[in-house]
Amino acid sequence: MKRVWSWRLRRRSTVVFPLLFALVAVTGAWQGGWWSVLLAGIQLLLAAAVATVLVWPDRPPRPARRPTADRLVGRAADLNRVIALLGEPRETGAPAPKAVLIHGMPGVGKTTLARRAADAVADHYPDGHVRVSLTDAGVPVASGDLLTMVLQKLAWAYEIPANPSERASLFRARVSGRRILFVFDDAQEPSQLTELLPNAPGSLVIITSRRNLSPQLNVHGFALDPLPEREALDLLCSVTGLDGFTAIESSVRLVQACGRLPGALQALGARVADEGADLALLSPESIAADLGRASRPRWATAAVAGTAAEFGRLSRLERDALCLLTQVRSRSFASWVLGPLLRVSAAKSDVIATTLAGARLLEPAGRDDRFELARYRFHPLVRTFAEAHLNQDADLASTCRDALDRLRGVYLELARSALDGSAQHPLPGLDMAHHWIPETSPRARAAECLAWIRFEQESLWEEVPALLERDRDFALRLVAGFTRPHPAAVTVAARTGWAEITPSPVLAFDYLLAHVRIDLIAGRYEQCETVIDGVRSRTRPELLRGRALMHLTAAEVYGELGWAERAKRHVAEGEALLRTGGEPTLRSRLEAARQLADPYLDGPLPDDAYWRAMVSATRHHVHHRHRNVIDDLCPVTGGEQGDDHRRTMLHRRLAQANWELHDQSRTDVGAALLAAARHAMLAVLAAESTGNRWEQARGRLLLARALTAHGRDEDACAQRHLAEKLIADGGRPPPYLMIGDPQWSAPGLVG
Repeated sequence: MKRVWSWRLRRRSTVVFPLLFALVAVTGAWQGGWWSVLLAGIQLLLAAAVATVLVWPDRPPRPARRPTADRLVGRAADLNRVIALLGEPRETGAPAPKAVLIHGMPGVGKTTLARRAADAVADHYPDGHVRVSLTDAGVPVASGDLLTMVLQKLAWAYEIPANPSERASLFRARVSGRRILFVFDDAQEPSQLTELLPNAPGSLVIITSRRNLSPQLNVHGFALDPLPEREALDLLCSVTGLDGFTAIESSVRLVQACGRLPGALQALGARVADEGADLALLSPESIAADLGRASRPRWATAAVAGTAAEFGRLSRLERDALCLLTQVRSRSFASWVLGPLLRVSAAKSDVIATTLAGARLLEPAGRDDRFELARYRFHPLVRTFAEAHLNQDADLASTCRDALDRLRGVYLELARSALDGSAQHPLPGLDMAHHWIPETSPRARAAECLAWIRFEQESLWEEVPALLERDRDFALRLVAGFTRPHPAAVTVAARTGWAEITPSPVLAFDYLLAHVRIDLIAGRYEQCETVIDGVRSRTRPELLRGRALMHLTAAEVYGELGWAERAKRHVAEGEALLRTGGEPTLRSRLEAARQLADPYLDGPLPDDAYWRAMVSATRHHVHHRHRNVIDDLCPVTGGEQGDDHRRTMLHRRLAQANWELHDQSRTDVGAALLAAARHAMLAVLAAESTGNRWEQARGRLLLARALTAHGRDEDACAQRHLAEKLIADGGRPPPYLMIGDPQWSAPGLVG
């Protein structure tokens, strides 16, 4: 209090002392007579001015340009959930204080949420508030030292015992029967908290940790996830002081590159605010370059401090594993890939992956369909950090090529065995894989093997261009087994030279199906139609299935693009080929393609989760029920990084942008336009990840419409120009992307 008042008096001395001097001067000039009334009035006014200056509260300080650490945006639901957990007792037989552990990856906002939760309930704990950090410069503080710190904060004025057990007994006696609020920040190990958790009711304990220590501590656990896209963008805008439409493309890309972590976004906003950086000129590549420098800038150090601390606690083998995993290009990977990368056993690979996930350096991503092993994925900032460390480690970088060669060999060996194996015969050629993968079961069915190829197609796509030079037949068979678009298809299409390829007779239809699939992905629709027309004369029974697959593949792609006439024509061709029978899976795909091509046609929804969602969404879309479209396109099975999930989210973003532009109530037009612009840009990013240029163009046209409605004609013209370039580079576009059409500004989900 003394410090506060002295600070206030210093600030106000320049006003108070002149007023006091004037008061004394007026009092000294008192001469009586008729002057008395005038001088008395002046004296009273000066006295009131002095009292006002001394008593009047401080003017609120101007907001600092640097964001504060306690900024909490988009966490209202999480805060309410934590407060609700604080009201539930611990699950123990004996009465114990209420406790909750908030856990999550570095920079997700655990400490800020814990402080806000503590402030919300602080009035109910009048006997004291104790806040202690359990780490010092990234190093865990010993339990005995923590007890000393807590006792000092509890105002223990006497000598603290040197014996740890006596210190613990003193702590328990000190808190017994009292209502005290404890906040223990950044716990690293359960042993740190064993003696710090009171064993008597009345107190409240809030703990934060990067690891989920709740089972060991027997307290309620709350997993804190990164912010949703909307809240993350709002946080970046509030920190930088920019409106949402300024540099919207850069801001959306930067938010995704930061993984929607509040800590990273606040640090990035501080760079923009303090250094005067142009948000439009920043990019994920510039962030990676800053993180890779030997002397990282202040903002980058703050963004990756927690990751660096966890990375420093790993063993040498675990650090090498994290760095080498960044070279696996698929968005998710099974734990067995560490075997060929590090030349370790399957059991050791699983232990290392579990350790990295426990340190929040990897995130869970479901399980492997073929080997029933856990799958993992990188957070964007962790991947960037690990890649920068890999580039700085010369010894590890020199061994990286050999490690990747071993992994590619295993991938291709497994793919070849999956294509050649069957339910009756063992999977052949697993000479390398059995060294690092447990139970490469010879009993795997051919359908399961194909599902594995489709699940791993991101990694296998990377091998196709080089494989075309060595074994074209095998490369084409792999492409025929893929089901979803990928950016590498454009490279493959440029290298194949279809006219010069003479496939072997046994691979003719695999080759042609690969031809059709790559043409559809690369947007070469006329070449696709030429290939399909060229096989119409082949009527042998064993070739009918291959022809049906070609028509079904084309019908599905055209139906999803909204090219109704072409989709219906291929559906009719496929139905004619399957009229005499056909596999149940093919007939179900035919029914899904028929309903996708004609949304007015009623019928049972397909069994496949992705096509069921798409068919239901198209039915709602033809009636302009965009809200129902959004509800239908919820994430489908296959994991958050799976192809079906990404494509579903792509269509959902487009539907949300349309809904904000058309069906949203216009009580707040600016907010609706901003939401539409953000959803459109997120759809562009999703389309880029799948290699679909038409959906990129559609997203940019929606973004242009939102910018035009907001009065940003220059930015809208730039987006429209990018959309026109995408369409010009992609061959003949679907009908809904004709720029000359007056309806170009309002494309729907399927045309």
